[in-house]
This record gives sequence, C-alpha cells and structure tokens, in this order.
Amino acid sequence: MFFSHFFTALPCCLTLLCLLLFKTPSRRSVLPTFPGFLSFAPPPPGSPRVAIYVSGTLNQHLSCSTVFHDSSEMLSVDVFSLEGLFGSPHRSLWVTSVYLLHTNNPPYHSIPPERLFSFLSYPHLVLGDFNLHHPLADPCRSLSEREFTISALYLDVAFDVPYNLVNTPGVYTRFPFDTISRPCVLDLACANTTLSPLISSWDTPLPSTGSDHVPCVITVKLPAIILPPPTPHSALLDLDAVKQALNACTTLPCPAKPMPNSRSRWFDISSARHTSLLTSHAPSKRLCPRSKPWWSPRLLSPRREYHKFARISAWTRPPSTGAIGRA
Repeated sequence: MFFSHFFTALPCCLTLLCLLLFKTPSRRSVLPTFPGFLSFAPPPPGSPRVAIYVSGTLNQHLSCSTVFHDSSEMLSVDVFSLEGLFGSPHRSLWVTSVYLLHTNNPPYHSIPPERLFSFLSYPHLVLGDFNLHHPLADPCRSLSEREFTISALYLDVAFDVPYNLVNTPGVYTRFPFDTISRPCVLDLACANTTLSPLISSWDTPLPSTGSDHVPCVITVKLPAIILPPPTPHSALLDLDAVKQALNACTTLPCPAKPMPNSRSRWFDISSARHTSLLTSHAPSKRLCPRSKPWWSPRLLSPRREYHKFARISAWTRPPSTGAIGRA
C-alpha cells in the first residue's frame, strides 16, 4: 500500500484528525513512520493488525493516550481536554479501531460485539474493517441467511447500547481487484448517541492508497456553528385563526384494511396537514443568516471594553512613524 503517497496527499484540514489504518504493514512489529504524525499500535507479541496515527498538531493542543485491549485487532485512543471537546462539557473522546477476523465458533468473528459496543457517557467512535455484510450499509446486496444472522448480531447489540451507524447507505468501501467479485461495504463506523449529533458527514473523497479498501472520511462539526432548526414561535401564534383552520380541516379516513405501508402513508399525510396549519399561522423562530452563531452573553462585557478602548485610542492616537521621521 502506498501509504507515503497517501500521507503527503492529505489536505491541511485533515492533518488535525486521527488516521486509522487496518492490516497495517509493519516490519518486525515496527510501524512505518511519517513526518508530522505519531503512531500507536497494540503491544507485541504478534504483528499489529490495527494502528492509529495522530497528527503532531492535535497532540500539541490535546492529550492523546492509548487504551489497550486484550487483542491485537483492537486499539483505542483517548483524546482528552480540560476545557471540553466540540464546545461541550465532555472532556474525553474515544476512537476505537478494530479489524475483525473470521472464526469457526460463534459469534464467528475474533471480537464479540459486547466488547466493541459498551455504554459510555462521553463520545465514542468505533470504526474499522468488520468483515460483515449488513443491509443498512449495503441495501443493494443480496445476503444469505448466515451473512444476515452474523451481521445482525453485531448491529443489534450496537443499536441497543445505543450506537448509530454513520455510513452512508450504498457507498462502497471495498473494490476487489478481480473482475468476479462485486464491490461491497466492509468498513463500518458506529458512534454513540453522544457523538452522533456532532457528525455531519461520512464520505470517501480521498484517492486510493493502493489497497482494495478506500479511505473513509468522517467530518465532525462543532455544535456552536450549527444553527437550530426552524420552529414556530408559539408566543406569536394566532389561536383563534388556528382553531378555525383546524375545524375546517378534514382528515382523510383511515384505510378499511390498513397495510403497514398504507397506514404509514396515511399518518404522514394527516400529520403534514396539521403541521402546515400551525406553521402557517406562526412566524419562524430560527435565527437569520446574518446572526452570529458563536455569540454568547459572556461576550457582552468584553465587547463593551473593546469598543471603549477603541474609541479612546482613536482620539489619542500616537504619532505615526512618518511624522516622527519628519520631526
């Protein structure tokens, strides 16, 4: 795999993130080195199957420490900050890299799902080569009963904890070199409910590294720059007009023999009618595009002091360098 070309081709915005590699090439259990990155891998014996590279810039601003597990196919990095991460009170972020191997005994993979997905109060991201085929990640693939049973065992445990699948459905992560096998989705990413609202996208925009797996990029946005969704302003709601509109609104009758799809469609249409009536009689409560999402009442006092000293410096401006030279 041409990892040296991959690291040099990374955009500047990605060098602040952690890079997770699977089936890492190593010589005598020693990982390859790349300028500007720190490498982490499971301890010997055995060759490491997973590795995490952290940029030096990230390590300078935050504390990054490894969390070892009882397997060479699993490794976690704890990113810690006293001030909190992502503008939230959470001080820790766990990023876990896994590489599941096939076994002959249940759950037919080297790491059971209970070890991968556990309840944590802080953000946790689990991603790697799961060697699983699941219809949520690859809806166009025809699965055998065995494939679905094994993959459902892992995803059901993840959803019960709960974790959410971050992958975009139908976006392939593995392209075999032969012309017989079809592309598939083996690389999965799951985030717990604390981290899921902060993830804005999952994509595969980077060039190939020479492997049959393509790099996956997960983008995390700060909650401070996410505008709240538009909601009706209940204080300005015209109740009399809403009552008249609701009385005049006719609801579609429920199907006589409702099927699952027809019942859901009937409920969606009825709900959309009543919601549109409420939103049409109340103005939107969303901030305008010119509003500053980073604004906080704590900035009011420093802002006043800044403008105060700006006005004073405008009246008592010191002589410029040219004036001093002319004198």
